[in-house]
Amino acid sequence: MDVSSINNNINNLNQSSQLQIDKSQQSNQVQKVDNESASSLSINEYNQRRDELSLNVQSLNNGIAISNIATNAIDKQQDFLNNIQKELEDVKSDDNKVQDKNDIKQSVNENLRNFNQIAYETKYKNETLLSLDYYDEQKSISINTDDANFSIEKTNTPDFANQIFETINNADLNDPEQLDALISQVKNSSGELQNISAEFTQFGQSVEGNARESIKEQIELFNGNKINKDKNFGEESVDFSKNNISSNLGYLAASQANIVQAQSVRLLS
Repeated sequence: MDVSSINNNINNLNQSSQLQIDKSQQSNQVQKVDNESASSLSINEYNQRRDELSLNVQSLNNGIAISNIATNAIDKQQDFLNNIQKELEDVKSDDNKVQDKNDIKQSVNENLRNFNQIAYETKYKNETLLSLDYYDEQKSISINTDDANFSIEKTNTPDFANQIFETINNADLNDPEQLDALISQVKNSSGELQNISAEFTQFGQSVEGNARESIKEQIELFNGNKINKDKNFGEESVDFSKNNISSNLGYLAASQANIVQAQSVRLLS
């Protein structure tokens, strides 16, 4: 074998080895970019959905709070209506008719004032829940999320107290018919108030059900992201092993080239 043939073989081996190394590096670079893009997209989607669910739960918690505050306040208002009804029924059952019933009317009016005070003071984040302001443009209470919307019409419970006040102050409590009409009015107001409480309860249950679903999705999203992280760690370990193998193949090719060069030098010397 002449010197020219040996040199040609050496050059061919070096070019072939370098070509394999370059291809391996290019393949790893492309694969790395693709994996980074996919990973980045997955992280962005996860963060976006996580933030959306967090905001949804916060809004839904507001709805649950509104429901609980309103129903608790209505229960207190019902207590005052029950006091009024009891006082009027005591008057009806009293055989000794009293000419002056001003003391009864004063007691009823005191209960009505307490009733209205609760209505005006029942608020959530400065928004009244059981009374309406003449200048209030919002006629409903709304809870909005990316997935669902909930609303309930605002009510004006002081209307009940004002109507009872007008009736009792114009009524003759010694008149059985007027007394019966007043008792019926109080019962009807109590029934309507109970319906309002039921609406708030249903509103709260609907919001709470959606909140549970959002929290469940949050947990599933977190667990899924954790699995993906573990999976990506496994893929990165495999890629690391592949890179090591490719590098070793390159070193092997280079070593073979060095061996041939060494042999050629010995032949020429």
